Amino acid sequence: MDRREFVALGVGGALGAGATQQIPQRAGVSTQQDSHRALVPRLAQETFLDAAGGTPLATFAEAGLQRYMEFQKLGVHSEYVSGVLGNIHRSFGKLIGAQPHEIALVHCTKAGEQIVLDGLDPMRHGRNVVTNDMHFTGSLHNLIGLRRAGMDVRIVRSRDWDVPLENMESVIDERTALVALTLVSNVTGRIEPMRELAQLAHDRGALVYADIIQAAGIMPVDVRALGIDFAACSGYKWLYGVHGVGFLYVRAELQGSVLPDRLFPGHVEYNYRPWVDRVDPAEEPLLYQPPVDATRYQPGHVSYLGYCALYEGLEFIHRIGVDTALAHSIRLNQRLRGGLDPNRYRSISRHLDRSPIATFLTADPESIVSRLQNAKIKVALHGNRLRISPALYNTAADIDLLIKTLNRPG
Repeated sequence: MDRREFVALGVGGALGAGATQQIPQRAGVSTQQDSHRALVPRLAQETFLDAAGGTPLATFAEAGLQRYMEFQKLGVHSEYVSGVLGNIHRSFGKLIGAQPHEIALVHCTKAGEQIVLDGLDPMRHGRNVVTNDMHFTGSLHNLIGLRRAGMDVRIVRSRDWDVPLENMESVIDERTALVALTLVSNVTGRIEPMRELAQLAHDRGALVYADIIQAAGIMPVDVRALGIDFAACSGYKWLYGVHGVGFLYVRAELQGSVLPDRLFPGHVEYNYRPWVDRVDPAEEPLLYQPPVDATRYQPGHVSYLGYCALYEGLEFIHRIGVDTALAHSIRLNQRLRGGLDPNRYRSISRHLDRSPIATFLTADPESIVSRLQNAKIKVALHGNRLRISPALYNTAADIDLLIKTLNRPG
């Protein structure tokens, strides 16, 4: 998929008819009056270039937390809280081209993936799941555990930080129940050819799960256009939320059938004495009406506090636009690549023209740790891999400081 095709997929954005609650009054700071940097207090302490690891708490997200705490403590802001909970499915669905009734609230990406793995009936009858080693390492850890427990798990190895489509094609067969992939690699920013892989999987009777944590909020995503059946992400990275809150997308046609109900949230109604005065003999003793949308996969309660922060992050992204956010990150990453000494820092990010993550190999990672610390620069360093992921709050001056720090003789 080239950049034009990827961007053309768009956000997909019909609001849908599922949101009936009052839209909550804005809790955040107007971006028309304050710069993006002013919204992130941590930038006064350090140059933060690790959005792929998690964005610092912004003032608008903090305001959402504060409103919920005041609601819990004092009983105020009830309309705001109910508005958040009534509209957050819509807000996230709009971001990824899904309808509100296709979105469930889960506490993290991996929890959403596990609901899919546990729920698909073919997985319990000897069929296989296919992935590759660019999938999230926490998911691979889980899948290896499932393999040891007897599941047929096939992990395709990358070659020079890429996984050719034909290598995936050779492993996906008529016994494949699920292809589970990460849309944007947290290691290199590589973008999976998801649409082509989904077509291949569907042609052979398999379904597709995507981890979209490094795409949602920073890249245009349309799950329908990409052929994704299930997707999940946490909210603490490009969505400007906090830990403990996230989303699961389940394509409407699969809900309750291909992917059965999960936790059966809700309450029963009694139909016998002494609970009721009048018993309806035509009904069961305990009346139960299950949810008919993706909330069937939610637990009874979620982190309402966390979702108030996350809602503010989503609304911030909608106001700015993912195209704007992505273009900004791309410009900064390309400035970085142009300024770094290529003999000391080799780029392994093949999609720098359309991904917010830039990763370089360094021959002497130990020598740059103290320099980064002294310059108060936060990036991700894993072994010999140096990952930089700038966001809207970063500037060219941040990148120039990083270039100067890294190019300095060891």
